[in-house]
Amino acid sequence: MRRTFLLLAAVILSASSALGQAKDGKGGEVRAAVEAANKKFIEAFNKGDAAAVAAMYSADARLLPPNGSMGEGRQAAQQFWQGAIGAGLKLVSLETLHVESQGNLAFEVGRYTLTVPKTGGGATTDTGKYVVVWEREGSEWRIAADIWNSDAPAQAQ
Repeated sequence: MRRTFLLLAAVILSASSALGQAKDGKGGEVRAAVEAANKKFIEAFNKGDAAAVAAMYSADARLLPPNGSMGEGRQAAQQFWQGAIGAGLKLVSLETLHVESQGNLAFEVGRYTLTVPKTGGGATTDTGKYVVVWEREGSEWRIAADIWNSDAPAQAQ
């Protein structure tokens, strides 16, 4: 099984190189568009505007939150983010580490920080990593798939 997986990974990597996969460096056009979209996401989230956050997703987007069911579509994204905002999540920051693109698709790897203010003062902060698949719709880049998870150790059950 492991040998099959390694062979498949090698074929995929070879195929993407042969197709001229564009690695979008720090000054790249796609990276700049992704970072601008992330800025809009951060602003909308930090204002508590779940509808504006959901508008950043494609109509058939997949949302893959940690420890939860997959959500499908823009409405599911809005419901998820409204629930998160309603639960007290207040501040998010995103750091793009890597972007690669080919045609109308791109993927981003990054880090997030999420802050939850505590009643009576103070806050809890979570840090983690994420992968987002972006899809260009016209001149806009929208989130097609969104998955993230915490750097914190799993809770014992």
